Amino acid sequence: MKRLITILILCTACTKEINDLGYRVYTIPKDEHSSGSYINHPTNSKISFDFILDESAIYTSEIPENQHDVNKIYGMSDFGLRHQKYSIRLGWRYINGEIELCWLRHEDGRHSSATIRTIEPNESYNAIINITTFYYEIVIDGDTTLVRRRPKGNWGLVRRYYLYPYFGGNEFAPHDIRIQIRE
Repeated sequence: MKRLITILILCTACTKEINDLGYRVYTIPKDEHSSGSYINHPTNSKISFDFILDESAIYTSEIPENQHDVNKIYGMSDFGLRHQKYSIRLGWRYINGEIELCWLRHEDGRHSSATIRTIEPNESYNAIINITTFYYEIVIDGDTTLVRRRPKGNWGLVRRYYLYPYFGGNEFAPHDIRIQIRE
């Protein structure tokens, strides 16, 4: 019973504003990592969404090496396990005056990432993350990037959960950061 009450409190405490264009506006508050806790499970292995990063995605890390960390926009866990073990996400970082769009994969507890392309603030982009047998397929405005997926024996229907906006690794958001997502 306590668990059910806790879940209900979490769900009602997390408000997500929906703007006139149908985007949910997620805000990562200054000095926080997360935009909130949300419980939601995809119904299949593919998510399609539009997203907008505004000028709040531009930042300077306190520790210069952390500027290369990938902040998270949206994604999902994989293999029915914790997302720190297996997951795929779309993310961004601000490097050399540009917002780089990246993929971030957790595989067997280790993370890796790479740049997909640069993007402009206040522009809408269409994204698809599709989990296939041996690849995570990431499509941005029609351009496809394949990221290797190594199945570990979990075949068939796998329970996944969505991963929502998150800033940093070991640093917190230097100011409020807004990310708009429309499914």
